[in-house]
Amino acid sequence: MLLLSLLGALAAVIPRVDGFPASQYTVVHSLEGAVPEGWTLKVGDEVDKTSARMKLRIYLSQPRISEFHELATKIATPGHALYGQHLSKEDADAFLAPDAHSLELVQDWLASENLGDRAEFDSAADCVVVVASVEEAERLLKTEYSSFVDKQSGRAVLRTLQYSVPDILASHIDVIEPTTFFGMKRRGLTENLWNLSPADIEAAKRNCSYITPACLSKLYNYGRAETYSNGLMGIAGFINESASPSDLSVFMKRASTQHNADQSFTCVSVNGGRCTPDVGTVEANLDVQYARAITRNIPNVFYSTGGAPPVIGNVTDNEPYLEFLHYFLALRNEDLPNTLSISYGDVESSVPRRYAAKCCDLFAKLGARGVSVLVASGDSGAAEGDCPNGRFEAGFPASCPWVTAVGGTVGVDAEKAWVGSGGGFSALFPRPGYQSGAVNTWLKHDKTHAGQTPYFNASGRAYPDVSALASTHLVIFKNKTLGVYGTSASTPVVAALVQLLNSDRMLRKKKPLGFLNPWIYYHAASAMKDISNGAIQGCNNGTGFRAVPGWDPTTGFGTPDFEKLLSISRAT
Repeated sequence: MLLLSLLGALAAVIPRVDGFPASQYTVVHSLEGAVPEGWTLKVGDEVDKTSARMKLRIYLSQPRISEFHELATKIATPGHALYGQHLSKEDADAFLAPDAHSLELVQDWLASENLGDRAEFDSAADCVVVVASVEEAERLLKTEYSSFVDKQSGRAVLRTLQYSVPDILASHIDVIEPTTFFGMKRRGLTENLWNLSPADIEAAKRNCSYITPACLSKLYNYGRAETYSNGLMGIAGFINESASPSDLSVFMKRASTQHNADQSFTCVSVNGGRCTPDVGTVEANLDVQYARAITRNIPNVFYSTGGAPPVIGNVTDNEPYLEFLHYFLALRNEDLPNTLSISYGDVESSVPRRYAAKCCDLFAKLGARGVSVLVASGDSGAAEGDCPNGRFEAGFPASCPWVTAVGGTVGVDAEKAWVGSGGGFSALFPRPGYQSGAVNTWLKHDKTHAGQTPYFNASGRAYPDVSALASTHLVIFKNKTLGVYGTSASTPVVAALVQLLNSDRMLRKKKPLGFLNPWIYYHAASAMKDISNGAIQGCNNGTGFRAVPGWDPTTGFGTPDFEKLLSISRAT
C-alpha cells in the first residue's frame, strides 16, 4: 500500500514540496571516516549506481516507546495483573504508531526527490520503505555508498560512513538503513574433525566424552520431559548459512535420545534466504541438530535470512538483520515461533547507537507479543582482543535488555566458565530494573573484579543471563563428525529447553513465557545450577571476569535444571 493511501484523506492533500535546502541538512550518524573493525574498502568494485537499486527503510520516531517498554515489562513480570497478556499484532502496531505529522513530513521529503510514489509504510516496524537506485539514495541522504568486504568471510556489502537528513526531519526519524551498520557476523565457532564411528558416538552418549543430547539430558535434567508436539521452535540463519536435512537425519539416528529420530525441520526463506536441502553449513547444522533433538516432536523452523549488496537491475536488500525482525513482526501471533534461537552478533562498538536501539525496540515488540528470544553472548570473553578502545567490549544483540543472553561453560563433572564466553556490561543500554538486585549484589560484594572496574560501564545492561555447555558438541557435517566449541552451541540448547517449557504451558492452557528475563531474575534463578569456578578472558587474553557464587557476568545465574524450571513455570 502506498504511503499516500495509508495516510488516507489527510495524505491526499499533502502539498508537494520543492525541496529542502542543502544548508538545512543534519548529519544523523557518522563513523567519522573510520571503517568498522574487520571490514575493508573494496577497491575497484564499481557498482552501476544508476541501475542498481536498494531498499531504504526510514524508521520514524515512536512517541510512546518509553511507555511501551513499561508495558512490555509488566506483561513479562509474574505477579503483575498484565502478566502473560501478550499483545496482538494490531494492538502492538497501534501502540507504537508514529505521529501522523512525521509521516507527512517524510512523504514531503520523498516527493521532493521524486520518490514519493514508491513509498510504502510498514506498520509492523513503523518505517517507510522506498526502493531507490543507489544514485537516488545518495542524493536523498547527501552521502556516497561504497563496497566494503568482511575480512573474515569475504562477504561484500554496500555501505556509507555517514548520512544526513533535512533539519526539519531530524527529530522525526530514528535511523535509516542500510547506511552505517555493516552487518551481523556468525559467532566464532571452533571446529575439529573427529571422524567418530557410530560405536564411538554410542560410547560418548554413555560417558559424555563428547557432548551429545544424551549427555545434556542427564546434565540438564530433561530426560523425563513429556513428548510435546504443540508449539513452534524457531532457529535463525543468516549470511548464507543453511541446515542439511540429510546431516540432521544422520545425527538424529546416531545421537537422538528423545525417541524422535524420525523428526526433521522446515526451512522458511526470509528476504531471499536459501533453503538448499543438499547444502549445509556447520553453524546451521549445529543449531538445528541440537534444537531438533531436544524439542521432542515440537515443529522446528529454520529461518534462512538472505541479504546481499545491490545487484544490477534487481531489488535486493543488503540489511538482512532488520529484514529478519520485520518478517516476524508482520506475522500474526498464532504464526510466530514461541522461542527463537539466534547465534549471530557483533561487538557493540561496531553497531551504530541508533541502529542498536531500533533493533532492541523491535526485540521488545516481539517479546510483548509472546516470543522468547535467546541469543549467544559471544566468543571473545569480556573483550575483543587487545581492547582497541581501552575498555572491555560488549556484544550485540546480547547486550540488548530485551533478549536473553546465553553464555558458555566447559566440563561435565564440574562445570566452570568457558574462557571465551561473552560477558560484561553494555556501553549503549542502561541496566534494566529486573536485574538491578542481582547485579548490584555482585557489584557490592564481589572482590574479584576490582582490577577490572576501569574497563566496564557498571551502570550498563549486564549479561549473560544464563549459560550452558559450549564445548565439544558433536555435530554431523557432510556425513562427518565434528566437534564444535562456542556459545553458538550453548544457545540452541537453552532455547530448546525454553521451548519445552512454552509447549508445556500452552498444553495446560497457559500463555507462553514471552520475554523471559523478569521471570528468570525474579523466579527462575533458583532453578539454575550456580557456576562459581572459572573466568572469561579480558584484554590481550588476560582475566576479564571470574565466576563467583550468585549472578556474575561470566555465566549469569548458571546452567538450567529443566525439572526445576518446569515446576516454576507451572506455578507462575
